[in-house]
Amino acid sequence: MSAPSVGGVYVFIICLIVPVFTYALVKHFWNAPLQNGTGYFFGVEVPAGFYDGQGRRWMTGYHALLAALYGVWAVALGAIVLTRWWDMTPMWAGGFALLFVPAMFAFQAWTRHKLGVNPPVRPVALALESRRLGDYISWPAEALAVALVALSWWLLLRHAGAHFDWLTPLQFTWAALGMIPGKMAMVRLSFPLPAERTEERYRFQNAARRFWIRLSGILFEWFLVVVLFGGALMHALSPMRPAPVWRWLVLACCYAVWGYGMIVLFRGMREMKAMSADLRPSGSWKTPFGRSSCFGMSRAFQIWFAIWFGGILAFILYPLCKARF
Repeated sequence: MSAPSVGGVYVFIICLIVPVFTYALVKHFWNAPLQNGTGYFFGVEVPAGFYDGQGRRWMTGYHALLAALYGVWAVALGAIVLTRWWDMTPMWAGGFALLFVPAMFAFQAWTRHKLGVNPPVRPVALALESRRLGDYISWPAEALAVALVALSWWLLLRHAGAHFDWLTPLQFTWAALGMIPGKMAMVRLSFPLPAERTEERYRFQNAARRFWIRLSGILFEWFLVVVLFGGALMHALSPMRPAPVWRWLVLACCYAVWGYGMIVLFRGMREMKAMSADLRPSGSWKTPFGRSSCFGMSRAFQIWFAIWFGGILAFILYPLCKARF
């Protein structure tokens, strides 16, 4: 069994990512504004006949944004393949996510600003149940993740060479362990409940909370922990040139976790869509206190996300700034 070359590994990564991103575009993103039916545009209630007139322009603008984002993604991939600069593959995949997510949030915020100017005011209900962190987060699993990260750093400090690039394990550690307080903030995150069909809305919010906590734990925590530990283990076992069997084993473990995360993602999105199909979407109404029902993010969640995401951006931009100056 021969060891996978660096280029071969990255080609394998590309062959996994391209079908998943394409599937997400066709099945989930392209018609996302219509996920609650023709009476809404991204959860904002619109008048009858909206998609026969003004709605066409909004859909055209949304599709143009998607085409531009995926166009940049495709051009960047083409440049990597033509130049064989395979080391840029992680930047290509992660950079697209960093570009795509803010663009989608910005478009939805603009939608609510322009179309949801005067949402109807509806009475709200209170959920009297308290949420315990242990009901949503497995503390033994979190302790195992921390232990594996600590073991990875012990192995790297003992066996990594003098010219080892420490920026990558630092970035992986920040992103992975940073999800632990992030999941705690997600448990506390809540949105106003409408007075009608309150129990159904509460069940949906709770299911969505569990889904996003589980998904973020797989893709942003355990995947990075496995990658970090696998790399440290290969350095410890054979610092000069890892044995073929170890490289294949680490690669298989990493993409087993990633593949499981993709299954959880698409299955969960279908379940969330089914549960909310006949519910009034968040953001189509506001509370009597003047607050939109879709912007109930707690201050703790906002602070955590700003610090966590800002740290990831800093790790990405640091090498670019260092090379320039």
